[in-house]
Amino acid sequence: MLYIAHFSFSFENKPRKKNAQPWHGYFTAVAEAKTVASALTKFEALVIKSAETSELFSDVKEIFLESCIELTSTPKAGFLAHVALEEGESLGSISTTLPGLDHKYATSYHFEPEQSDEDGGFDAEPFVVIKKVKGAKAAAKAVKTPAKAATKPAAKTAAKVAAKVAAPAAAPAKSAKKR
Repeated sequence: MLYIAHFSFSFENKPRKKNAQPWHGYFTAVAEAKTVASALTKFEALVIKSAETSELFSDVKEIFLESCIELTSTPKAGFLAHVALEEGESLGSISTTLPGLDHKYATSYHFEPEQSDEDGGFDAEPFVVIKKVKGAKAAAKAVKTPAKAATKPAAKTAAKVAAKVAAPAAAPAKSAKKR
């Protein structure tokens, strides 16, 4: 069985000669196991090893399991595995994909614009722009033709990603996004 676990954490970053800054984060982990109990044991070992061998969790004291999904099969159309909503505007973020994972196990595909700010950040482009459908008949029609419910950014982004990933990078993808 495949298990997908979603975690959250918070910590205070203590830069030299500055006041501590509160941070919080989320991550998702994947493991193959025969039972949920053995998957949770693997997740615990993975988190402890990550904390001991990388700076990713250097200031983190506690990590919380938000959910653990047992994946018995996948719908043909795919599914949303996790959603987190936060109050207020995004103040920016730092994210990385597949940190420390050997690329023989997985490949990360993402899009970053060719130009970025001095600090490496950039304004993220939407993957999908959702058109709001008015009325029950229009909503029913949109459900029957989901491609019409979204505009072209997803296809445009997918084409850019495909062009950029012709030769995947050797290191995990890192990006700093401003939204």
